[in-house]
Amino acid sequence: MKDEHSQRRNRNIWHLVLGILFIGYGSYRLYYRLLETEKDIFGIILAVGFIIFGIYDLYRYFKGV
Repeated sequence: MKDEHSQRRNRNIWHLVLGILFIGYGSYRLYYRLLETEKDIFGIILAVGFIIFGIYDLYRYFKGV
């Protein structure tokens, strides 16, 4: 039987750290890409990809996948 304490230890802390970093960096890049007069579609897509990957990492951390 696994209790909540042992299940919590099995979580990988890197998923939490990388999730926060990807969301932060993606949000930063998206903000500045949207402020530019010439829109860089590839840069916007890449920034949104970072944000989505960060959300996925946080999901994996909190679900314990």
